[in-house]
Amino acid sequence: MVKKGIGYDSETHIPGNAITLHPITNIYTMEKMKETYYRYDMVCDSLGEKIVEVTRLPEFFDSAQEVVRQHVHPFYEVVWFTEGEGRCRVDFNEYPIGRDMVFFIAPGQVHSLDSTVDRSRCRGYVLKVSSGLLRSEALSDNGSLLKYNVFNAHDRLPYIRLGQKASDALTRIIEGVSRELASPEAIGHVEYLRSLVKMLIIQFERSYNPDEEQLFSPSKLSHRAFLSFRRDVEHNFRRMHSVKEYAGMLNVTTKTLANYVSECSSFTPLEIINNRITLEAKRLLRFSDYMVKEISFELGFEDPSYFVKFFKRQSGYSPAEYRTLE
Repeated sequence: MVKKGIGYDSETHIPGNAITLHPITNIYTMEKMKETYYRYDMVCDSLGEKIVEVTRLPEFFDSAQEVVRQHVHPFYEVVWFTEGEGRCRVDFNEYPIGRDMVFFIAPGQVHSLDSTVDRSRCRGYVLKVSSGLLRSEALSDNGSLLKYNVFNAHDRLPYIRLGQKASDALTRIIEGVSRELASPEAIGHVEYLRSLVKMLIIQFERSYNPDEEQLFSPSKLSHRAFLSFRRDVEHNFRRMHSVKEYAGMLNVTTKTLANYVSECSSFTPLEIINNRITLEAKRLLRFSDYMVKEISFELGFEDPSYFVKFFKRQSGYSPAEYRTLE
């Protein structure tokens, strides 16, 4: 059951191979976020008619004063610090800023820079990508599917640190994006931009430290199934809470899904589902004026008392207690 507020938008996508695809739920349009977070004036404007935007640091800060306060936006954002230091806050956690660190911000993620960051000494790039540019959900489209291992990966850190080789390769690609943006009338402009952005995503994925992170292998069914599971959780966590439901979407047993997930994550399928629900509950409790009962309905709990028990088990606080925390 869903009450007022964020709601659901379904879109039909072309099925990929091997695993069945389902309609996508887009819960992070600008209008819906402004309705949810209106009291806190924390929603950035959309890209409008732009599909990609590249701005250098520190020039980006001249037109983005909201970066020092917590905010959200309806597009994907990559913030690459080639130089700089300080701290960045993403979804209630703080992370250090350093040389060649890249942060990945998905639509709806609450984030900000620490006010102590010396913005004049920051160098790098900010890349904004409209959600529509990577809308393909076909499993044959590695670049689009990988966005669920880069941007919507709530079970891994929201940043990477680049080595020199990766930094050089990514600089060439992002400079290519800048050059293409200067030629909007060129033939195949949108497709060329889409290809460059996919190349960036693939290169970012390759840049994860293989000693610390599980690299995505398109040849392994288990890895593709895991990204499909992560995608399905991102689009359906408000209405689907059981591992069995997600296994059914992928046409596998719950045991098979658990095996796939264990290859790619330190979390179980149920932990990934519950953690995603809890994260959204924290956002709504902290930044919306919804009553606890309304939040429970938003997140698919028909019985508010069960939501209260669930949230306390997950966070250690009741919803009312969490709302009062600084």
